[in-house]
Amino acid sequence: MSAVKSVPPNSAVPKKSWGEAIKAYLEPRAVIMLFLGFSAGIPILLIFSSLSLWLREAGIERSVVTMFSWAALGYSFKFIWAPLIDALPVPFLTKWLGRRRAWIVTSQLLIVIAILLMASFNPVSESVLWFMAASAVLLGFSSATQDIVIDAYRIEIAPPTLQPTLAAMYVAGYRIGMIVAGAGALYLADYFGSTEAFYSYEAWRNTYYIMAAVMSIGILTTFAGYEPIAEILQVKKQKLNLKLFFIYAGLLVIPGSIYGVLSLIEIIYNNFLDTTINVIPLAIMPAVNFYFLALVACAPLLLLFFIINQPKIINKVSLVVETSEDYVRIVLLFAFTVISFIAAFIIIGSFFDDSESVLLSFVAETVRLLGSLVVAVAVGYGLTHVGLAKKEVAKTMWIDPIADFFKRYGKKALLLLLLIGLYRVSDIVAGVISNVFYQDMSFTKVEIANAVKLVGVLMALAGGFLGGVLAQKMRLMHAMMLGALLACVTNLLFVLLTYNPGSLPHMYLAVILDNLAAGFASAVFIAFLSALTSIRFTAVQYSIFSSLMTLAPKVLGGYSGGIVDNMGYPFFFLFTFAIGIPVLLLIYLVDRHIVIGDNDDIYGDDEGDDDSNSDGKPSLTKVNPSLTDTKEPPRATE
Repeated sequence: MSAVKSVPPNSAVPKKSWGEAIKAYLEPRAVIMLFLGFSAGIPILLIFSSLSLWLREAGIERSVVTMFSWAALGYSFKFIWAPLIDALPVPFLTKWLGRRRAWIVTSQLLIVIAILLMASFNPVSESVLWFMAASAVLLGFSSATQDIVIDAYRIEIAPPTLQPTLAAMYVAGYRIGMIVAGAGALYLADYFGSTEAFYSYEAWRNTYYIMAAVMSIGILTTFAGYEPIAEILQVKKQKLNLKLFFIYAGLLVIPGSIYGVLSLIEIIYNNFLDTTINVIPLAIMPAVNFYFLALVACAPLLLLFFIINQPKIINKVSLVVETSEDYVRIVLLFAFTVISFIAAFIIIGSFFDDSESVLLSFVAETVRLLGSLVVAVAVGYGLTHVGLAKKEVAKTMWIDPIADFFKRYGKKALLLLLLIGLYRVSDIVAGVISNVFYQDMSFTKVEIANAVKLVGVLMALAGGFLGGVLAQKMRLMHAMMLGALLACVTNLLFVLLTYNPGSLPHMYLAVILDNLAAGFASAVFIAFLSALTSIRFTAVQYSIFSSLMTLAPKVLGGYSGGIVDNMGYPFFFLFTFAIGIPVLLLIYLVDRHIVIGDNDDIYGDDEGDDDSNSDGKPSLTKVNPSLTDTKEPPRATE
């Protein structure tokens, strides 16, 4: 049965009270996703902003510093090795923890190792820069792998009706993790004695050691959580682990939320009234810092208990690769393919000279990337053809996930892919140049940091929670429509700011509403992508969707500076508003013709009480929201 049907606009909307929608955030799986999101948000800034500042303080040239950002290329190409996550077991760990948690723990341990390796090198010595760069590459690869598995875990752990809540919690945790690894790391480095005027390797080393210790919270969460599509044999152990975990989570989240709200009030109040009142007395700040550091220090002890008290499980998913021989062959196939991609990327790049033209540089990099992908695919196909790996195994891993998507949605899959590629285009393109815009509007770095890095982040969190609630009370595509509309309309506030440069009230109005809209749109869009993903190919399909999601906005965002230089800021923000309008039409067409998620009526027909179709099989309606005739394995239950 095809999932592609014409859905009348008057389909019934599932009813859910406000209390039920808000209560969903207290669901155990939602709390687990908050902390897994935190674990995913830690590594990225340890490669980008925090590492860049460390290297600059160490006296490394700016050109070398920016090259370290290449360590995060794994995020852009994670779809290449995502099939390995779906197909390969982790020796010993998969039988003990299950398919998803085994890979999450593996990636988290690699992240910790990479952070410790980076901390062990002093970049002042040029001879160790290559080792530090290799450690950064390991961190980028491990972090991207963690993202792949956590996305798959989130989709498999709960039905589509709960995905908006899980998406909102994941995004909230991710942003909090970025604050800790960004602002938190800079604060620690300064506290330990490293400044721009006086560089201290020991200060940065200790900072990264603490960041490695903070990752133990993510590992603890993984051991305390459920394993999707698995039967728990020792339920009492699982319940005890979860009970202790939620006590620990409460000790972190509740005081942390109070601290965040008070800090928000303090910053907004002082900026608007030009005062220096401390809502949180400075005298108690050492005690507050000690409290949170003590909780982080307790995480390894609680983790040890969870490891000892880990319940036995029976995995319910058969893996594609079952024999040791097939395992080795697939790993070798993947290794040779990646090596060929890297070699082709380097060789093709040598044929292009550096150009000052943005357009020519973009074309050259596009040719370089596409050429490298063609070479990698050709090498992979050739090695499979000569028998390095079994054709049926390679087909199941790399071809079937893509074929499944087009089989389920047919020609309308192209419409879905277009919507995925363009949904976030309005706010992402505007965000590319936002910091430069604030500086050009005569705001200081402190004013920008207070408004964007703290108030803006907190508003994005609030928007994410609001999106998670409303997506439960309305049809998913209606929430998508609202998110897209808010994302493009709020860009008009920046036009207003261009006529009031230096005005903090106008700046805060724009930042608050824009981040609320961005948080809302992010939460419902992640739920949308999750609903599109088949849980037979979770890791592969979602990694493809998430990579496609940022491709067009990043490409277009690269021209934002040129647009501003030639046309000015008012035109640019009007442009970002205008490019968001066609997205509304795409959402309407998708909602009209394609079933997305199980909170939509599959046929738009509520007549009658029979839950079966003409061939006697269950119909895909709200009466049967699990889409049981897709023959997909069931998601995890509570």
